[in-house]
Amino acid sequence: MIRKLLIIFSILWIALQANADDVRFKMSAPSIVTLGEQFSLTLQLNAKGDNLRMASIDNFDVLYGPTRSVSSSTQYINGKVTKNTSYTYTYVLRGKKEGKFTIAPATIKSDRKVYESNSINIEVIKGRTGNSQPQNQQQQNTQQSSNGISSNDIFIKYDVDKTNVYKGEIITAELKLYTRISVSSIVDQELPSFEGFWTQDLDQQQTQTREAIDGIIYNVITIAKTKLIPQQSGKLTIEPANIVFNIQQRVAPTSVFDDFFGSVRNIQKPTSTPRVTINVKDLPPAPAGFKGAVGQFKLNSEIDKYTLKANEAINIRTQISGNGNLKHINPIAYDFPPDFEVYDPNTNYNIKATDTGIIGSTSFEQVIIPRYEGTFTIPAKAFVFFNPQTKKYQTLYTKEFKINVEAGDENQNTAIVSSLSKEDVQFIGEDIRFIKKKNAKIHQINQFFIATPMFFLLYLIALVLFIGVLIWQRKLAKDNANAALMRNKKASKMARKHLKAAAECVKKNDTDQFYDALLKAFWGYLSDKLNISMADLNRDNARTTLKSYQVKDETIDDFIEMVDVCEMARYAPSASSMEIGDFYKKAEKLITQFEKQIRKKVA
Repeated sequence: MIRKLLIIFSILWIALQANADDVRFKMSAPSIVTLGEQFSLTLQLNAKGDNLRMASIDNFDVLYGPTRSVSSSTQYINGKVTKNTSYTYTYVLRGKKEGKFTIAPATIKSDRKVYESNSINIEVIKGRTGNSQPQNQQQQNTQQSSNGISSNDIFIKYDVDKTNVYKGEIITAELKLYTRISVSSIVDQELPSFEGFWTQDLDQQQTQTREAIDGIIYNVITIAKTKLIPQQSGKLTIEPANIVFNIQQRVAPTSVFDDFFGSVRNIQKPTSTPRVTINVKDLPPAPAGFKGAVGQFKLNSEIDKYTLKANEAINIRTQISGNGNLKHINPIAYDFPPDFEVYDPNTNYNIKATDTGIIGSTSFEQVIIPRYEGTFTIPAKAFVFFNPQTKKYQTLYTKEFKINVEAGDENQNTAIVSSLSKEDVQFIGEDIRFIKKKNAKIHQINQFFIATPMFFLLYLIALVLFIGVLIWQRKLAKDNANAALMRNKKASKMARKHLKAAAECVKKNDTDQFYDALLKAFWGYLSDKLNISMADLNRDNARTTLKSYQVKDETIDDFIEMVDVCEMARYAPSASSMEIGDFYKKAEKLITQFEKQIRKKVA
């Protein structure tokens, strides 16, 4: 009995402690206010409390408070009812003088325990009167429009964390809305393409703060945040973003038919960001082995086995992790023994854009196969990168791998090289080829082939082939007379030829030639297939003609989108966020869709 009571008491005690740990007491207020402005300071507690004590607030006049309000909510999830109650204490304050002040934590008692809130910092500025334009917006139109809204009331700009960087260094660009009026929604927006940069957008919720510009306090909303990596040196420009906001403005009543408070009208306010210039410096003279990696990195390399038999596969995994241009790091080029069969590395990305940068890892997995027994060494390999924080190059090294290869059995030795058998390969270091062990076939000599059944059969086959060639040549001559028909038939063949060239560029990671080959494949195919000269072929007549051939709208849209990406990538390689390998597969699929749909119409 006593044991049961102890257990129950322990459970109740743990429950009480858990509830106590869930109590939260938070203080909040605007981070910046003008001198003489009234503002609210709130303290929120998620449990019932008493004996609230505020720290000294001598730098502020307490105009009102504290007032207490209670709000509650009930949730029903998976059969469980949860009720949350919040107690809010509100003070109305006004700053006495300019400066930056700290309000120390407040305390409150709840369930016989005292809880302490956080401290807050509040800046009191003088402010300004009138409707003059802030200095950073003087280039915009400051005249007040007929609807009473000027660029002094609402504007947008790109806020970048640095404007003087090295090539490959990460920049954070935040698109911010500054407003003193209520904005209901975004009607339309056109964001820049960030030409010359590789980009990665951050997934985040919109946040709202307050900032003072030339004595005017604005509510600031971060609309978008993007990580930029310059791909070339020189002066790069972030072109303006254009956004149209919908603003609800209350209009005073003009007749007895309007309600007492007047009516509300929607006003569309177009805004644009100023251009931002980024000065991109060339990297200092690089040591040998530098391949363009910029950031702060760590290197790890490992091998799955050190002892194995000949013709068994080894997997080498190299991982580069940290913060930087991880998407642009090339595989480590190990120096393998000459008798090893080496396969191209497979690259995997685990990258995420955060407020602190582009973090994660790039991993390379490479398969190698030793063909002969012995002891081999794969020497350590250097990985060189530039650290923009220290402004110096750093070098990391992979591990040195010593591999012991034992002799394989007879079955293993028959697979010296893929697609070749043991009899097809000359042994390295020996002067004879493999001696066949099976019984050789013996043929009788001094036997004539003429007048045998096989002779007449081959003669008949040759005659049939000759007649077939004549028929084929006549058909070919007839088809050649119809140039449009010939172009139509050769369209797919030429497109495959250009796609093959693009596939070679994927292996070499040559993005410039890759996109050029894809454009030749797309436009050349449509020119031949639709019988339109290359000089007259463009997006509009291509779309119109493809529709006349009953090609699906989604297929046409995919074609236009891919052509746009290819043409943009020829001038700004960073414009495409899709891997060229995946992009090649999408292009090949698009050509196949065209072939099926257009062929169906032509036939």
